Amino acid sequence: MANLVLPSKYAEAIFLIAREKNILDKIREELNAVKDVLNRNILLKNIIFHPGISKDEKKNIFTNLFSGKISELVINFLKLLIDKKRERLIDDIVNIYSEKVDEYKGIKKIIVETAYPLEDVEKNKLLNKLKKLMKSEVVLQTMTNTEMLGGIIIRDKLHLIDASINQFLNSMKNRLIELRVDGLKKKSDTKKVLKNIKKKKSKKIKKKQKRNNLI
Repeated sequence: MANLVLPSKYAEAIFLIAREKNILDKIREELNAVKDVLNRNILLKNIIFHPGISKDEKKNIFTNLFSGKISELVINFLKLLIDKKRERLIDDIVNIYSEKVDEYKGIKKIIVETAYPLEDVEKNKLLNKLKKLMKSEVVLQTMTNTEMLGGIIIRDKLHLIDASINQFLNSMKNRLIELRVDGLKKKSDTKKVLKNIKKKKSKKIKKKQKRNNLI
């Protein structure tokens, strides 16, 4: 699991500046644009991440690519990451920044998994239900999981609602295993009880035989 302590600190720093200047969404768009350019161009990404390329060369690349397209704030932030040799943290920083903006605005990001793609009507119904349930704005991300037999899985950062058929079948399987174990345990207990009863009967018979012999 990735250590997000350091990228969180950088994300927090630019978040505080953007909030103070009231440009949270603008900075999010620009950071995402930088992230998308790097992820779409592997050669460029390798150059930016390469330890053998000088800091000045990397900063010049960013300036030439993004000057006039994104704010000086973001360009200077990228240069700071290069100076600190933290350019590899760009993806994590952008993701954490975006989460901070959503949290600040009271927006919840919900991921929904289904066996088949949801129609637009179904998405809107689900979105409205989640908004009412959570009493906040909701951003819905839908995913298709071909391994699901049916049903739906809804989750956010902290919660999971698994109403899939897979989960139902797994629960049934686990319940059957529990019942089988309980049954075997009860059967074993019954055998012990019967064994004890036989022992007691045997002792009584032996005592009676001894009395008869004395008489």
